[in-house]
Amino acid sequence: MLVAIDTSTTQSGLACYTADELLGECSWNSGRNHTTQVLAQLDLLLRHIGRRTSDIQAVAVARGPGSWSGLRVGLSLAKGIALAGNVPLIGIGTLDALAYQHQQPLIPIYPLISLGREQIATARFQLTTTWQRQSEYLNLSLPELAHAVANDDQVLFCGDTPATLRESLRELLGPQAQFVGPATALRRTGYLAELAWQRLQRGEQDVLATLEPIYLGAAVRIPVASTTDHPPNLPDLHQPDLSPSSTLEV
Repeated sequence: MLVAIDTSTTQSGLACYTADELLGECSWNSGRNHTTQVLAQLDLLLRHIGRRTSDIQAVAVARGPGSWSGLRVGLSLAKGIALAGNVPLIGIGTLDALAYQHQQPLIPIYPLISLGREQIATARFQLTTTWQRQSEYLNLSLPELAHAVANDDQVLFCGDTPATLRESLRELLGPQAQFVGPATALRRTGYLAELAWQRLQRGEQDVLATLEPIYLGAAVRIPVASTTDHPPNLPDLHQPDLSPSSTLEV
């Protein structure tokens, strides 16, 4: 069984996943209380599905971008579980999991995560012959986001899309801007788990000592699967690694 942990924002999530099914999943508004809530919720989820921590065979964690403190908690917890159980650790970009949840042919997907101070994290994803990220992770203002998608006939925004943001983007882009509904917009950790499971089946895992969260800021480029002329080449930043601080008792 793979356990997935997402504490990227004030919305936290957990999922338990196997080759055959998504065993259980929960999402809740944790605010800034990730440290006090996530372990308790994981214990409750495991009890609900009749599993124990000894059943955990791999751990996945959302790497961000997102909240600096939230990402620290999730990554530290995931590393602690992986270290205690001697199981693989797999990091997945939060934008990647969010976009994967809404993939559909032809239309580009732009997942959005609020970074505060009117800045938005995003990237361009599209399903062509394969599903792939087609840009760097971007840290944009609202006008920069509108400029980044200007050459697309239509785009789908998902993630952090409150009414004020939707209204502003509709004013800037008109019918070009499409949005998912509030219930569909909820970031589901089951999709994070599914992406991690795919990596696990390919024999991939991350090195516990070097896996880092993704913070967006000053100039360090993140490699991409392919390139496109649509988004601007704006900078991003990886911060130093965080050592584990939380573990579960088996």
